Amino acid sequence: MCVAVPGRVASIGLPTPGAVMGRVEFGDRTLEVNLIMVPEIEVGNHVLVHSGYAIRVVVDDVAADATKMFQVE
Repeated sequence: MCVAVPGRVASIGLPTPGAVMGRVEFGDRTLEVNLIMVPEIEVGNHVLVHSGYAIRVVVDDVAADATKMFQVE
């Protein structure tokens, strides 16, 4: 089974051949993610990330619900 994790796009870098790297926040962690598969992306959007790639832009409500599933109390 594959799992995609929701995050918020904090910044978007300049495009290079085969990549558009950006910083995506996952709670208190920020990681470099390839945004090439979501050309409509903007800073502040929420995305689902799998294997280092943003695979889909999601609305805030969906991102919030998905984030709750990953929280451990």
